[in-house]
Amino acid sequence: MKARHYCLRPQAGADLDGHARNIARDNLEAGLHLYNQAQETYQMLADMPKIGAIYHTGKSELMGIRYMPIKGFVRYLVFYKPIDDGVDIIRVLHDRLDRDGWL
Repeated sequence: MKARHYCLRPQAGADLDGHARNIARDNLEAGLHLYNQAQETYQMLADMPKIGAIYHTGKSELMGIRYMPIKGFVRYLVFYKPIDDGVDIIRVLHDRLDRDGWL
């Protein structure tokens, strides 16, 4: 079986950094845990690209995007597109944000 991988876009990495920093202000261990759980979630998505929910939107350029919460951090959503050998991680957004405006 061919190994599957994830491609993390720079903005998705910056999103995760910002969320982890915000969490770490109150709880350093929880901020670090977010990073670990994000990596696990990314790899799980790469291994099973169709596991996330389809993102429904009226914007045609966002068709095909899926999302899934980071394991253990349900308010932080990973937005991604399945690709031939894994997934393309586009953004990591808090669930309160206007997704169409940020994607």
